[in-house]
Amino acid sequence: MKHLLFPVTLSALVVASAALAQEPLPAKMRPAKAAERQAAIGSIQAQLKAFGRDDYKTAVTYQSAGLRKNFPSADAFRAMMVRAYPEFAHYKTVTFGPAQSDPAGTHVAILATVTGQDGVVVRAVYLMVREGKTYRVDGVQLPLENSGPSKDV
Repeated sequence: MKHLLFPVTLSALVVASAALAQEPLPAKMRPAKAAERQAAIGSIQAQLKAFGRDDYKTAVTYQSAGLRKNFPSADAFRAMMVRAYPEFAHYKTVTFGPAQSDPAGTHVAILATVTGQDGVVVRAVYLMVREGKTYRVDGVQLPLENSGPSKDV
């Protein structure tokens, strides 16, 4: 199984990920409440399951309004996912680590470890934003290639 290993912390990734958010993440983050973390995980898992069914019309509904503006269609979103995030588009398993939230609980950043059907393991931070009562994906930050070595295990 091939792993992409990056020695980074969630705090470092949250800082690195702030540029992806449609609204700036506040400098002060706190551990996410259990309900915030679970709601964010629920949305991420639902989107990943939609990817697994090749149902990108549903997968798009888990994107934030700002992120949806970047894709003219579900097919365009699918093409980008398959090209740029193949382990997510064709995931096998996902586990979640710690989550951070802004004081109001509007933004949640959660560490995820995704294993693709190809056996490649990727650690990333999902940036989630609450729109109404639902958390939606506002971005996914993969660690920079130069932040650590890749290693075959």
